[in-house]
Amino acid sequence: MTVLASPAPLRAAAVGLPADAMAWEMWLRERLTTDWRPTEWNHEAWLFTGDVNNPRTSLWPCSVRACVNQLHIRHGFCKQCAIELGKYAGNADEFVATYVPKRRAGCATVKSSCLVERDGQRCTRPAVSVGACDTHYGTWHKQVKGGRTTLGIREWMASLAVPFLDTVSCHVIGCGGPIMNSRGLCAFHWRRWSHHNVRTGKKVDARDWAAAELPFLGGSRFSLIRLAPLVKLEFLYALQHRDTLGKSVLPPTCRNLALHLADATTLLDPSVGSLSLSNTSDALLRQLRWSISLAYDQHRGISPTDKDVLDLPAIGLRAHSWTRQRVARGTADLTEIPQPWLRELVRVWVDAERPAVRDLGPTLRAATLAGQALSGRPGGGQDVAALQFADMTAVAAQFRTALRLDGEPYTSKTRHTLFSRFCDLLNFGRKADMLDHMSGSFVRHSSHRIVVEDTNEGEIGKAIPEFVIRQLNDALHSIGADMPYGRLSRDDIQMMFRTVYIVLRDTGRRPGEVACLRDDCLETIDGETSLVWENRKGKRLRRRLPITSDTAHAIGQWQLRRRSLPVPEHSTGFLFPAISHGAGAPHIDPNTVSAVIREWVGSLPALVTDTVGPDGEPLSFDRTRIFPRAFRNSYAQRHADEGTPVDVLKDLMDHVDVNTTMGYYTVSLRRKQQAVKTLSARVVDRDGNPAPFRSGLAYERSAVAVPFGGCTEPSNVKAGGHACRIRFQCAGCGFYRPDPSYLSAIEQQINDLRADRETAQAMGAAEFVIRNLTEQIDAYGEVITKMRTKLAELPADERAEIEDASAIMRRARAGSGHLKLPITPVRRPEPPR
Repeated sequence: MTVLASPAPLRAAAVGLPADAMAWEMWLRERLTTDWRPTEWNHEAWLFTGDVNNPRTSLWPCSVRACVNQLHIRHGFCKQCAIELGKYAGNADEFVATYVPKRRAGCATVKSSCLVERDGQRCTRPAVSVGACDTHYGTWHKQVKGGRTTLGIREWMASLAVPFLDTVSCHVIGCGGPIMNSRGLCAFHWRRWSHHNVRTGKKVDARDWAAAELPFLGGSRFSLIRLAPLVKLEFLYALQHRDTLGKSVLPPTCRNLALHLADATTLLDPSVGSLSLSNTSDALLRQLRWSISLAYDQHRGISPTDKDVLDLPAIGLRAHSWTRQRVARGTADLTEIPQPWLRELVRVWVDAERPAVRDLGPTLRAATLAGQALSGRPGGGQDVAALQFADMTAVAAQFRTALRLDGEPYTSKTRHTLFSRFCDLLNFGRKADMLDHMSGSFVRHSSHRIVVEDTNEGEIGKAIPEFVIRQLNDALHSIGADMPYGRLSRDDIQMMFRTVYIVLRDTGRRPGEVACLRDDCLETIDGETSLVWENRKGKRLRRRLPITSDTAHAIGQWQLRRRSLPVPEHSTGFLFPAISHGAGAPHIDPNTVSAVIREWVGSLPALVTDTVGPDGEPLSFDRTRIFPRAFRNSYAQRHADEGTPVDVLKDLMDHVDVNTTMGYYTVSLRRKQQAVKTLSARVVDRDGNPAPFRSGLAYERSAVAVPFGGCTEPSNVKAGGHACRIRFQCAGCGFYRPDPSYLSAIEQQINDLRADRETAQAMGAAEFVIRNLTEQIDAYGEVITKMRTKLAELPADERAEIEDASAIMRRARAGSGHLKLPITPVRRPEPPR
């Protein structure tokens, strides 16, 4: 390990420096090495030159193939090429392929060398006037002025001048341009040195001036040479620490920030944090100061877990247990826990266990709820030795009624989990010998049990209707169109997200399970292809799911494309790579999948339901119901509606409890009851006049579902809808009771009757047959017209409630396999003969 050489010694009395500035400087120098980014960082010149091929440097080449300029944005044009593109008469693709930009002169650019030549050796210095370098031109001018020669410049160079053969570079560290005269400066820096002398009114030595001068900085370079000695070390340390966090370096932002820190003495100075720069510069400055503050605490022997407000990135916590990088963000406030002993217990637990953030949150919330419960007890729970069984009972009662931060109640499963987290925390404290004085009665008892209720109630409502999925399929070509993703091209990005959507739709896997699919996730045995996936929620790995040939083909096509793409190194082996080398997980983030799908769905011009509104047009579908997790419910509901046996669907969904799977075969009882209650008040008779039932119970008891509405004829109700005496000509029956949930079915019946009438007319059927069909069409049409008129007169919230209830009842009738309302007819046994 090579340690950076020390800059000029620090004076601890300098304004803004910490009291232990010299020790702090030594601490930093011991942890800085010169082998950081060897192809980009020049430790002698304190100069960074970005490499466009380094994925950890945010630089991309100009889109013009012949241009050498580098940008900090993807798929863009440099300023010069952008101007020329605006003038170009052809299309952009032709411009990108054929345009050759003019090269601009920089400090290291030599247009031509001096023309002085002897014995085949030419002067190495750049020409500045009439083909002569600055020294040769000045020498000729002095000789002419002094009368020592009458030759012209060209003749003098050809006969008397001696070429300079030295190849010395400019004295400005990191410049690299050839010197133009005895001053030791290149053309660019000689002009800057001359302007400096004119501006200040005094001539300074060129070498002294060059020691503190910046080299020519293009879009890919930044220098720290002008920063104060301590700021140099702090800036570089923070950049190296940024690398360990997996974050990239953006040279233009670093250059801008270095210019604004020219007068700073240390990044620890609070006044540095008050600089108001651009958004990217402010963000970088916050990250650099955070890294330095963390390092300064470490220098003083202060651990991140010693504080009451835990800095999660500083501790090194991960967002998930399976991430490879430390990507946690934010803080955890322990001051909300009233008892010092409980705060210390959480602090020690975090330091010992280093939990993922998703595990820390519930434990911290559990400790906070328990602390609030103990605060209401005698003594406030401050004395560990005084806690008894009654205190644990109070804690359990607190969890039974716990509310979320937004005031909504927790589910029973969450309350049970939180209480278990608190008990696990106490068990940790006892094993760590932190609670030796705690009474043995302050433990969880069987009476403290929190019953977990069935959370599958209402799950079916989360499924995306197949009618809507078909519309999404038709618009699949536009998914991910405006989504940047690492260094992938737009076509690659769209193909990747199309594949993600297809896998979500066709396999019913959870978003996290799709995100972490391996590149070799397809397995074919005896011509049958299975998807190899991992159930991380249930900790069951290498599971296999039969998939269709179309799904396998889509995955296979992406596999071929994926293997030729520039993806992060740690994403090797994953089907859907991470966005960058600094991403926390080695594969695509499920949150990214969710964001892309929501943005795509939101951009679609129209998404409609299969329900027709009062104006005769289909109603718009609620787009908030479309998210990655909902496709799992749609997959399960699709199989349930197709009659897949429950034990087969249980295996397909990889459920442990068959009761979870059974939830997909029946619509939620609570939702059905609410739907029945809503629609019972909107029932009409065959003429479209209101004929409401007194209650939802009366509606279920007195009616049975028939193809185009409800029927109240007693014998037909008793027979479950199979004893209609007039062959389901409902429009002419006095017992016919339709409601808004039958609107689409009635419309379909009208269309079928019209088709039957045309067929009958073509067959030359009798007049009474034609008349019967026509009268049924008119009767059904009158019912629809009156129902829609009444719906249109309702407030928007009531109309939405009726539409939702109608959708539920249609699903119930479709899922039952026969057209009945959810009632169970009671058949009395026949008396013995």
